[in-house]
Amino acid sequence: MRTNLMRQLRRTVATGAAIAALGGIGMVGAGSASAATHKNGVVEVGELGLYYLSNYGTPVFDLYVSNSDFSNDYFPGTTIRADNNTESDWNRDTYTWWVCTGYSYGGSCGYISPGGYGNLSSTYKNTVSSAYFS
Repeated sequence: MRTNLMRQLRRTVATGAAIAALGGIGMVGAGSASAATHKNGVVEVGELGLYYLSNYGTPVFDLYVSNSDFSNDYFPGTTIRADNNTESDWNRDTYTWWVCTGYSYGGSCGYISPGGYGNLSSTYKNTVSSAYFS
């Protein structure tokens, strides 16, 4: 279970991400060191899952904190890049997650409500390059 400190850190990162997205400024190092332990290919409570295939076809790229650039991320246990390579989603977090077609939260951005899931629309299918929560 996450601590209040981690939740506060996530909120701080989300606020910075939203400000950066509005100002057109990219965040450097938008994740924390502990975030890497959450990218394990399992969508746990408090995470956003982005699936490689429609209808939740594995593998899955799971996020616990915002990520401004998927270009160096891979689906866990594979050599498949997460960048521009997702077709469905599942938000198991209490926060709303935003997925964007550009790096640093640019391009078209759409939201996934808490508990929301489904196949990505044609705007986002295989075009998501960054994500943040608010």
